[in-house]
Amino acid sequence: MRYYELIGLKREPFSMTPDPEFFFESKAHGEILNRLEIALRLNRGLSVIMGGIGTGKTTLSRLLLSRFVDFGKDFQFYLIMDPTWENTREFLVYLKRLFGLRGSSLYQSEMLNQLENFLIDTAIKKGKQIVLIIDEGQKMGAEQIEVIRTLLNFETNSRKLIQVVIFAQPEFKEVVETHENFRDRIAFGARIPPLDREDTISFVDFRINQAGYEGAEPLFSQEAKEMIFQQTGGYPRKIVNMCHHLIVDMLVYNKKVVDGAAVLNRIKSDENNYAG
Repeated sequence: MRYYELIGLKREPFSMTPDPEFFFESKAHGEILNRLEIALRLNRGLSVIMGGIGTGKTTLSRLLLSRFVDFGKDFQFYLIMDPTWENTREFLVYLKRLFGLRGSSLYQSEMLNQLENFLIDTAIKKGKQIVLIIDEGQKMGAEQIEVIRTLLNFETNSRKLIQVVIFAQPEFKEVVETHENFRDRIAFGARIPPLDREDTISFVDFRINQAGYEGAEPLFSQEAKEMIFQQTGGYPRKIVNMCHHLIVDMLVYNKKVVDGAAVLNRIKSDENNYAG
């Protein structure tokens, strides 16, 4: 028996993996996701979504992909999760491999021509919209930004040949501000805020319900959820991590509910564990 079954759950409610089924559509997350989908369907070009660590950027990117599974047959998505390359040549070679292109030339101009031909063939002849999603965009340097800007220049009179969605931490704003030609191409930009008090409480309830909880009494008391918001500041990753440990504490101490005292004990335990 898995540990969560001991307290009436069918699944792990607070896993750290970006499972779209456990995506809580807060007011901000829901709006950003909807606007992203519209931007892609309207072939707008470049979208940049920024948010602090643990605000749900990666989960948003996965959920965006899932929205096109059933009704996005005209789209081809490519995902970059760790955009770290030493120079332009390395990035172009990576893109060629990502798109499944052959050829041994390492001349940048020839690789760009090959990429442009691929985009033309895919977008014009095959009628597909290419979407490049880049996670951890703050890791990119000036050379990679310039390559992306060049790719976005590939267009016909009526459509972009490639669309790019970048998810990045707030420091990426400094990079954007120093590249005016890149900044001016952003068709949709947004910042993901932490959850507010109401959404934090709903987030905890949603996760527990998604995990199949059918107990007669709430698993987390109202006081506990209020304290979780105060302690985590509404950052989803912190909420998930804290709630996971609170459920483990329930099992260790044979408790039936996570109450305010349990949260206070967890806070003190974390402070002791990370002190000094």
